[in-house]
Amino acid sequence: MGTARYLTAQKISLLVLLRSYCSSTLPSSATIPILSFILSTTIPLTSSSARSQRSSTPHDPSFSIHSFEDVLQGHASNMPGRTLLDLFLKSMWEMNSFDALHSLFDNLGELLVTPPNQQGDAQERIYLSKTSPLGVFVRRARLEFDRLQFEDTIALWSSFVKYRAPTAQWTKRLAGLAASGVDAVVAEMGMQEGDDVYEIAYGDLNEPDDGTQGISLDDLDRILEFQLNRLQRFGDRVPETMRTQLRGMLASSSTVHRQAHLVRFFDAWKAGDYTSAFDNLHRYYDYAMQTREKIHYQYALLHMAILQADFGCFGEAIAAINETIATARESQDMTCLSFSLSWLNHMNKAYPKQMKGAGYMSLLGSERDALTFLKAKARESKMYNLLSATLLNEAKLSLSTGDSISRAFEHIYQSSHLDIKEHVNNYGGQMLLQSTLYSRLGIPHLANVHCELLLDCHGANCPVDEKLRAVGRQAFIMSQGGRYDEAIDAFESIDLTAQNKSLKFNQYLILCVGIIKLKRAIRRSDWSTCSHLLATLKPSTDPSSDTLDPELHFLLSEAYIDYLASKGDYPVAFTTISNLAQSLKEDNADILQRVSVLLMKADLFRRVGKPERGFSVALRAASVAYKAKLMPSLWSAVGLLANILNGLGECASAKRLLEAVLPQSLENGDNILSGTLYSHLADSFMGLADPTKTTESRLQTSYIAKAELNIDRARECFKRSSYLDGECEQLMKKAIIAKLRGDEKLAEEWSQNHNRVWEEGMSSIEQT
Repeated sequence: MGTARYLTAQKISLLVLLRSYCSSTLPSSATIPILSFILSTTIPLTSSSARSQRSSTPHDPSFSIHSFEDVLQGHASNMPGRTLLDLFLKSMWEMNSFDALHSLFDNLGELLVTPPNQQGDAQERIYLSKTSPLGVFVRRARLEFDRLQFEDTIALWSSFVKYRAPTAQWTKRLAGLAASGVDAVVAEMGMQEGDDVYEIAYGDLNEPDDGTQGISLDDLDRILEFQLNRLQRFGDRVPETMRTQLRGMLASSSTVHRQAHLVRFFDAWKAGDYTSAFDNLHRYYDYAMQTREKIHYQYALLHMAILQADFGCFGEAIAAINETIATARESQDMTCLSFSLSWLNHMNKAYPKQMKGAGYMSLLGSERDALTFLKAKARESKMYNLLSATLLNEAKLSLSTGDSISRAFEHIYQSSHLDIKEHVNNYGGQMLLQSTLYSRLGIPHLANVHCELLLDCHGANCPVDEKLRAVGRQAFIMSQGGRYDEAIDAFESIDLTAQNKSLKFNQYLILCVGIIKLKRAIRRSDWSTCSHLLATLKPSTDPSSDTLDPELHFLLSEAYIDYLASKGDYPVAFTTISNLAQSLKEDNADILQRVSVLLMKADLFRRVGKPERGFSVALRAASVAYKAKLMPSLWSAVGLLANILNGLGECASAKRLLEAVLPQSLENGDNILSGTLYSHLADSFMGLADPTKTTESRLQTSYIAKAELNIDRARECFKRSSYLDGECEQLMKKAIIAKLRGDEKLAEEWSQNHNRVWEEGMSSIEQT
């Protein structure tokens, strides 16, 4: 016999329990546990619902008889000395023949309607509405039983006898009922094991359980739907134990399940096995075409487009998504159509160069027009998931274009209100966006708090990639403060279990750890390590690397430019900056990235000793950063302007600028930035102490003392960040000040300190 369509031994036991619930008075304390147990095992999970599922694990449809013991054992019945478990087992063992099984289903109709001549009795028992969840379960059970052939009915009865057998020894009160064995009729006829008739009817009772007993096609569909829901929502993989069980269930089933192809497709996709992913997706195509189920066809096309894009084949992805949109319009499937347009909008924003190269032209005009259209359609169709995501995309657009911060907050709070009101599970994206916003405002502790909220409060319901990004954000905040080892440990402590391992996640971790190690090596002037890391990471910085995350691509480019400038390869650094600026302009990239490129160019002019040539660049960066509220960028730009003013002799103006931004920079926690500002402030005080500008000796002494104080502060910041060049530069400044005072001995001591610190830094590099 193949897998049953619907009825199993577990469902028969549930019907017995439901009949007991309707026909007797239960204690009030037992009502909710019993109803919760029945409903959790009979009502299917609807993954397409707008309200996300709160349960993270499916109820096992092949639950053992011991599950009933857990629910009923602790509740007393209305009969003295007996629990509800005793009454339930009595009802189970009173079904002592194949005829009794038919009687159970024949009498199920009594649970659904109130007999006209027994209105008074209606107060003593419970009747189920035909449209209630329990009523629907009873009606379907009757229908499925009536449709069974004789052979399947016998198999169902045998499975029930085998399922019930362990309870014979649970209580002495069953001794009389269980004495008849598996079947009272068999006992009356005197048949025993070994008899031909007995073996035909009950020969399979002694067969070992293969783990698929008690699973119906309906249960298998529910399990596959749950796995699909989890694969799509969280982006993880099917655990190995579950994969083995599914393989056994599908092997025992004589029916081909379309969801099985999708489960295999997603699992292979997340594992990076694109060959198997395409194979299973084409099988899903074949199923859609054979059964002429057009809805399956268009969603298969949608998955094909996403897979092609993930594989870097943007031309094929655009062709597939265009066919998806055409099919969705033809079938008037607004959900698929809206999601397809939203995905196209996201891809055009994330990979503009690749999409343009593949010949894509936006169907909805500008990005703002596209978001307005998607928001309107989501409201019309009450697709709250899409509406929440679109509101967050509007907030992202406001941030990337430098619009009002208050407008971005407004969109975020609208999305948050919608998530709470409609139970939309979109908290991960919301927390990450708020973390990004606070990072731009220069409040890293709030950015870190939102990442912790995501991981601690919403980690169980967030996709794996969002949790990885939250850890990445925390790690980069640590690296800003010079805690490189802690940042690397944060990545290495991520436990990518078997179901979460995927090629994409592994590449993300390798790139993030590589960037942090590269920054640390640059700060330590460890050029051999830099060369080794760049040999590993440099291929990823190639613009032809289609599937690289745009944010990581920029961070890699930024670190590479920092390496070139720190090593003194200024011509190559300038060329790289110009190429990056041109690329960002063509892609209409994030305003933060474009301002960062301006700051790189202005800083390069400072390094080559021509800071005045970067004045207009730094001033433009400061203006844009101020309007867009990119506070760390603004403070960097102010530092560059102050350095230029120091070079031009306007030390008093430079001092005012630096003293205005330094307190805010200290709150930001970026030790490199704070150390640089302190160093420029020390230069300003030394400029003010110039004898040609200040003739009063007491004032000169005060300025020099303040310069030394700020040099010490800058040195401490650079030391915390392991910035060897910056620390040595401050020691040289101390030596120069001592020499200007005429204290040759002290100047020599500072020079020796400089040499000692440099040698210690080099020796530590050699040891590592």
